[in-house]
Amino acid sequence: MADSWSDDEVRVLVGWTAEDFGANLVLRLETVTTLPQSQEDVLVSRLVLNKEQAVQLGNMLYELSGRLPPKMAKPSRLERMLS
Repeated sequence: MADSWSDDEVRVLVGWTAEDFGANLVLRLETVTTLPQSQEDVLVSRLVLNKEQAVQLGNMLYELSGRLPPKMAKPSRLERMLS
């Protein structure tokens, strides 16, 4: 199992989760260097990001992928009248 990061090593993202902690998010990344044979082959990293960093990261990934972020759903007429 790899338990330290090296700038010379390229890892493949195989999974992720995120948890909201108010002003911050904890992003949990699962990466591998080869086809995993067991759970020990997966390196789990946890990153703490503030909300601004999360937005910047998301926007950068959208930009690099050539895609647009999903459009916000329009509120219903009732919701607009009540707000």
